[in-house]
Formats: sequence, C-alpha cells, structure tokens
Amino acid sequence: MQTRGRVEKPSHEIRAAVAGEETIQPRWQSMIRPWWNATLAVLPTFLVTRIILILLTYFGVVLFTVPNYSIHALSPIDFLYSWSHWDVHRYATIASQGYVTPEYSAFFPLFPLLEHVVSLLTGDVVAAGMLISNIAFLGTLIVLYRFVEAEFDNDTARRTTLYLAVFPTALFFFAAYNESLFLFLMLLSFYTMRRGLWWAAGLSGGLATLTRSIGLLLLVVFLYELVRQGWAQVRLAWDERRHWQVLKLLSNLLASLLIPLGLGIYAYYLSQRFNDPLAFSHVERHWRVGPFPPWHAPYLATRSILALSPYTFSTTHNIIDLTAFVLFFALLMLCFVGPERFAGSQWSMLVFGLMALMYPLFFPGIPSGAGLAYDVLPSTQRFMLEIFPCFILLARLGRRSWFHQAYLLLALPLLAFFVLQFITGHWTA
Repeated sequence: MQTRGRVEKPSHEIRAAVAGEETIQPRWQSMIRPWWNATLAVLPTFLVTRIILILLTYFGVVLFTVPNYSIHALSPIDFLYSWSHWDVHRYATIASQGYVTPEYSAFFPLFPLLEHVVSLLTGDVVAAGMLISNIAFLGTLIVLYRFVEAEFDNDTARRTTLYLAVFPTALFFFAAYNESLFLFLMLLSFYTMRRGLWWAAGLSGGLATLTRSIGLLLLVVFLYELVRQGWAQVRLAWDERRHWQVLKLLSNLLASLLIPLGLGIYAYYLSQRFNDPLAFSHVERHWRVGPFPPWHAPYLATRSILALSPYTFSTTHNIIDLTAFVLFFALLMLCFVGPERFAGSQWSMLVFGLMALMYPLFFPGIPSGAGLAYDVLPSTQRFMLEIFPCFILLARLGRRSWFHQAYLLLALPLLAFFVLQFITGHWTA
C-alpha cells in the first residue's frame, strides 16, 4: 500500500521490528547494568578517599613546611609537587624527554606514554600522571567489584574495594605512579580470562606487561585458565570428531602471545635506542641483586633487624617490609586452607599471587655499609597492592564486624601516616 509517496510496511512486519527492538534493548541493558551498578557501588569509596588524600595534602604541606605563625602563602603548584618524589620524577622525565639513559629503561613505557599525551591537555606532566593514576584507580575499583561480585558476592565485593582503597600504601593510587594502571589492566585480564574472552584477556595482559614487567606472569595464568576451562571441551570435541571446535580452542592459544608481545615491543625499542633489548633487566642491578633462594631475603632482613639498633632507619623499614611480606604470605596460605579458602577453580588468582610475592624474595635489595644497613625487601608494601586475592580474603574475614572495624582502625591511621611521610619527602616505599 502506498500513501503520499511513502510505502507502508504491513502491520506484521512493524510488530516484528518492534519486538526485535524490545529484545535487543534488554540485552544491552543486561550487559551495561552490572557495570553501572558496580560504578555506583564503588564511587563513594573512591570519592571519599580522594577527599581524605586532598585534605591530608593541604594540612600536611602547610603545617609541615610553613614556619609557625608565618603569613607566607604557598602556591597551588606547591601542593601538586608535594606528590612529586622518586619514581614520579623518573616517569615525568621519560614522558617529557624520552629514555635519556639506559637507567630509565627499568620503568616500562605505557604509563609515561599516557602521561605525555595527557600532559598536552593539562600542561603539566605530574598533573597528567596523577589524573591518569586516579582515573585508572576508579577503573580498578569497578573491575575489581565486578570480578569479586561474580566470583563471590556483592558484600565481599564492596569490602574488597574498600579495603584496597584504604590500605596503608594505597597512596600510590593517588600519586603519579603506574600502580593504578597496572592493577586495572591486570584485573581486566583476569576478568576476561575467567569468562573465556581470550583475545580481550591477551590484549589487556599485553598492555599490563607494557606497564610493569611483572605483567608477564599473566602468561602463566592465561595458560593455566585455558587448560582448566578448555581441556574437557577438547576431549569431548575430539571424541565426537568435531575437529573445528578443537581448532577454535587452539586458536585461543594464539591470544596468549599478546602478553609477551608487550614485552617484545618494548625490548625491540630498547634494542634500537640503546642496542640492548634487555636493558630493563640489566639496570635492575642498581636496585636489586640476585637471584637468591627464597629464604635468603627474610634471613637477611631478620639478621639486620636483630643486629642493628631498633631506632635506625634500616631496622624500621625492614620491620615494615618483613611484616607486610609475612602478612600477605599468611593470607595467601589461608586462601588455600581454612574456612575461607578459595574453590579449586579459583586457584589461578592464587598462582599469580604466589608468583608476585616471590619476586622480592628472589631479588632482594642491594646491601650497603657492612651489609646490615640494608633495605632487604624494598617497596614490598607497595608491591603487595598487586596481590588482590589477599584483599578478597580480608573482605571475606570482614563479615565479622570486629574484624572489619579492626581493619579500618589500623589501615586508616597508617594510610594517613604514610601520606604525610610521602608528601614531606621521606622515603615510604
């Protein structure tokens, strides 16, 4: 039927089209709604912790740097650059000048590359780095919430994100460090692996490897999950002579190559820049020695603590680092045994956690002086942020109100202390 030059569709076609739209819309809503709910669930934690860090920065910088009763006024740049210490300088140098010497190659390129791009908008590299770090941390909380919600439950997901956000060294999710970006990409890789989205998992794993060298450990997790999920399917498909399914599963194996590809891209750049594709590994001698047996570093830390005065810088930092290591090792063990243990199908998280925990043991810090004044496990309390299964276990223990309150009463004051220590230029982690 034609009316006024327009062809009208029969009514049954119109009804079919409307029905199709109604079918598509809920499907998209069902995909988006969980992520939107996760965003709403973590947003208060993200915003409140950012406000706390901003207030600590304001009061800390003014009260610790301006003389008593002085009317001297600081500038906004003073508050920004109170967060510019140690690795922040190195990332800023790479972002603005490139890899000027081989020593900078220990710092992987994705974070400073993003800093360079964002600094074109902000006009300041440090501001760009902090913006990236905080946006990535919001993404981290969202993905972590979705991951834990799917693996456990909503309450555990809510506590996990809270416990991570107020952990004493969570200040590195605010500073222009690459911790937030790495954790976001690593968790995204885990999330997609667990759902069999192998190419998405490989891509996010490759980007994680371009952020931190430890991202290469995701290759082991990828292969572990691929075998765990795919072995039964391969056997069934082979028995039924459905060889195309076998080929499909084998093609997923190719996605794993995206993870080492990230390292390969960086190694190729270093070969062109410094004629040394492994420069990132060779320069670690400036900070770490090894490899050593895993018991060597705890032994040296304990010996140093017992041999030196408890009032030395070295002893204090060795106590902090060794305590962090022992705590997270114990938490990982409780993930295997005990009433809060993880299911066998979830052990890929624990495999990653154990490998990440072993790194500072195999490669302890460089000795100084007589070999005792020595930060044996440098940055250990910062590296613990990556071992997310421990935060899940803490959240499961947090069902008990006394444990939940004890965690917050311990973590929040320590977070405030480490923030004030960091912004006043004292070595933190």
